[in-house]
Amino acid sequence: MRSKALEGIRVLDLTQIYAGPYCSMLFADMGAEVIKIEPPRGEIIRDNPPLVKEGEGGPHDRSRSGYFLTLNRNKYGITLNLKHPKAISIFKELVKIGDVVLENYAPGVMKRLGIDYPVLKEVNPRIIMCSVSGFGQWGGYSERLSFDIIAQAMSGMMSVTGHPDSPPTKVGTSLGDVSASLHGAFAIMAALWYREKTGVGQYIDVSMQEGMVAILEGGIPRWTVGKELLTPIGSMNPHECPMAAFRCKDGYIIIATVGDEHWQRFCRAINRPDWAADPGYSTKRQRWEKKYILQEEIEKITTQYTVKEVGEKMDGERVANSPIMNIQQVVDDPHLNERGYFVEVEHPIIGKAKIPGIPFKLSETPGVVERSSPLVGQHNELILGKYLGLSRAEVNQLQAEAVL
Repeated sequence: MRSKALEGIRVLDLTQIYAGPYCSMLFADMGAEVIKIEPPRGEIIRDNPPLVKEGEGGPHDRSRSGYFLTLNRNKYGITLNLKHPKAISIFKELVKIGDVVLENYAPGVMKRLGIDYPVLKEVNPRIIMCSVSGFGQWGGYSERLSFDIIAQAMSGMMSVTGHPDSPPTKVGTSLGDVSASLHGAFAIMAALWYREKTGVGQYIDVSMQEGMVAILEGGIPRWTVGKELLTPIGSMNPHECPMAAFRCKDGYIIIATVGDEHWQRFCRAINRPDWAADPGYSTKRQRWEKKYILQEEIEKITTQYTVKEVGEKMDGERVANSPIMNIQQVVDDPHLNERGYFVEVEHPIIGKAKIPGIPFKLSETPGVVERSSPLVGQHNELILGKYLGLSRAEVNQLQAEAVL
């Protein structure tokens, strides 16, 4: 059996909802031992759809969520009531044998619980703690309540998303959460590498707002350097044209060109050599400034053909293009399935479920999805027995005392 890239790393995961659980999922997929620590009744997204119908999912009513399953595969699950002093003591004992603490409570909660970084650093000087929050742990906005849509709104992302005549529009998925997850995971890996060299742990402060600002592409310098304020342009690209969705007889097709050579190919594909020779279209800036005129002219042609027919024309000249697939088509996509992207897991309540797999492939230490998400408190006895030496009777007593 191949070794795992992060085998031997132990993550204590206090996070809920999306940004934190996705981050810890990346570690679990790469072989880290992720111990998900939930409140006694489990975290809030155990109620997120799709849910196995009540009565069809067995006795574990809080373990019926396909959403939770996707984000929490490969993790061990325990419960701790962190408002109970004994639970805090147990958590500190786990910190002694941990490498990473990941949390996404509101700023100040960890301190009120008595387990903020200065405390945990005394418990284990090698510990790396990562806090993910809407606006970071300090600053004028730090105490504001935040969710993905707020991060999208206050990063500028919503100001450039949608069509010119549409109301402010969020990206179709929780990109604010995902961006924070990925930046947090990179920061933790950087901290682990530094600790490998020095033996010193550290604290990481991840802001969802800053994570979203970081992926605005050229939006910031377009304003700070060029004094050009980007606005919504639908499916168009802020730098290149044509690069957008174009109407066909039976739907829409994406056509994407980058630079002058691609433009020449596109003109051949669409049988408009006059456009290729037009000095008014000779640079990408000229084409971009005429993007709406070009879209109208292009659609006069594409609407005469089906998506498939236009795609074949583009393929003939190696112009990037694609149909716009819905979720069902993505799941059935032969390319993704040939590469083995989707994985099937067996969950004791949900049954067999196809879920997203690992979106990168390491040649020597590929990740693997080995286990489904844990039931509420499924591994209390395993983890507390293994690391704290507690017996089954002692674990049962802690549950009776509302510690677990």
